[in-house]
Amino acid sequence: MAQNIEDVVADSASAGRVVPRRLPRIANRKQTAIAGFVLMAPSLVFIGLFVMVPIVYVVYLSLYKSNLLTPHPKFVFLQNYVQLFTDVDFLGSLKNSALLSGGMLFLSLPIGCLLAALLNMRLKGTKFYRTVFFAPYVLPLVGSGLVFTLLLDKDNGLVNHVLALVGVPPINWLGSSHTALLSVMLVSLWQYSGYYMLIFLAGLQNVPQSLVEACQVDGGGRLKSFIHVTLPNLTPTIFFCAVVCIIQSFQAFDQVYVMTDGGPNNASSTLTYYIFHKGFQMYDIGSSAAASVILLILLSILSLIQIRLGRRWVVEES
Repeated sequence: MAQNIEDVVADSASAGRVVPRRLPRIANRKQTAIAGFVLMAPSLVFIGLFVMVPIVYVVYLSLYKSNLLTPHPKFVFLQNYVQLFTDVDFLGSLKNSALLSGGMLFLSLPIGCLLAALLNMRLKGTKFYRTVFFAPYVLPLVGSGLVFTLLLDKDNGLVNHVLALVGVPPINWLGSSHTALLSVMLVSLWQYSGYYMLIFLAGLQNVPQSLVEACQVDGGGRLKSFIHVTLPNLTPTIFFCAVVCIIQSFQAFDQVYVMTDGGPNNASSTLTYYIFHKGFQMYDIGSSAAASVILLILLSILSLIQIRLGRRWVVEES
């Protein structure tokens, strides 16, 4: 009887105990969202102040006719954009940017991939060569441009002196409309190939060696194993490098400004140099802002096209 009473008391005591309840999932999600926004707040403020606000202001400037001297700019709506597509210099700059971008895409990426494949063999002196190939990327663009201006000089340049030893007449690398853009492209290849090499090298080191060895055991040599095993696993790296390469090529400015100043006769002028020339040399702020907006839209469209096409040939990691 006493034992039964103790059991009833124990049951009542346990029944009166407050058991902690779990928080609802909605509350947890809200707390997680708030914590995420708090952590992202500094980056969002930075992007808002230094990216979004300037973009909106440039779009605003592109709708006005201004030369930095008139106190009241004239609202012209889309007239600046219409004039750009009738401007021979703008169309030429757009063409040069496209040629430079295409050349960099189809030359710098294969060169970088080839260098990465050679360095991935882990031969003697790999670290030294990796440093040598990557060093041009960290050099200032203005400094490297000045050095190549001296090297490619028609009369006293080292390149023409070397070519003269094998009987090639001097070439006006920077003063001819046929070779000015090519010279800028060669300097850009020298500058950025090492950067893509480093990215490809990281991609190659993530390729499963067991798959490569299995392909070689089944009779595939190095070339076949690279085409059928390594290359498909490198498609995410190739996609990333392609997007970065096109954006960097369309933003080329330092080399053009230092080496050719957009000449001769705008033969090496790019979109970014055209924007600089219109805005800071001709003081045509409206046209310069309109060209900047067109460049932004063009890069956005090209990036979206690459992303859509990349879904078809990029092999996702499983």
